[in-house]
Amino acid sequence: MVRTKTEARRSALLTAARDVFQEVGFDQASMDVIAARAGSSKATLYRYFDSKETLFTELMQNSANAQGGGMMALLHQSGGAAPDIELTAAVPVANPMLDPAADVLPTLTKFGEYILSAFHTPESLGVQRMVIAAAVNPDIGASYYEQGPLRAMQYLGHYLQQVCSSGKLRKSDVHVMACHFYGLIESEVHQLGLFNVMTTLEPERVAATVARALDVFMRAYGPDRQP
Repeated sequence: MVRTKTEARRSALLTAARDVFQEVGFDQASMDVIAARAGSSKATLYRYFDSKETLFTELMQNSANAQGGGMMALLHQSGGAAPDIELTAAVPVANPMLDPAADVLPTLTKFGEYILSAFHTPESLGVQRMVIAAAVNPDIGASYYEQGPLRAMQYLGHYLQQVCSSGKLRKSDVHVMACHFYGLIESEVHQLGLFNVMTTLEPERVAATVARALDVFMRAYGPDRQP
C-alpha cells in the first residue's frame, strides 16, 4: 500500500528537526534521533527527506522565507515596495510602518522597534545559530542569506531610495544605508542574543536601543548632513 505524504506530517518532521539541530548542532544530529523526536519511523522520515542535508536545507529555506517574506509583507503594506512582489509569508501589521510620505524619524523608529521585537527572540536566534554552525557548507549559508537577510535589505533599500529622492534623507548608497540601519539597530543586543545571554527584550529596552541607534543614523544621513 502506498502511503500518502501529508503537509501535517512534513511540518511535524521539520519541527522535530529544528529542535534537534538547535540542541546538538548539525553534525551531531542524526536522522534516527529526528525521526524518534517526531514520533515517526526512520523510513517515514526518508520518504519526505532523502538526507539530513536536504532536511536541514529545507528548514533553513523556510526560516529565511519567513524572515524575508515577512519583511516584504511589511514593506508592501507600508507602500515601500513594488506592488508586484510575491509575498512568501505574511506578517500581521496593523498600520503601515514604512510609508515614504510620512516623517522619517518616527517611521524608522517604529520599524526598528518592530525588527528587534520580532527577530530578537529565542526562535529566531536559534535559527541563526543553526545556520552559523552549518555554514561551513557555503551553499547553506548563501541560501539563507539570499532568501532572508538580503531580501530584507533590498526592500528596506527601496524605501530609503524613495525618502532620499524626496530630500528627507541625504542621498547616499541605499544598500550601505540599509546595512548601517540594521547594524545600528542590532549593535547593542545581537551578540547578547546570539550567545544566549539575553534572548528576549523588554519593550523599554527595545525603545531605548532603537532611539540611540537612530540618533546615530540621523546624524549620518539626516537631510542637513553634508556628505
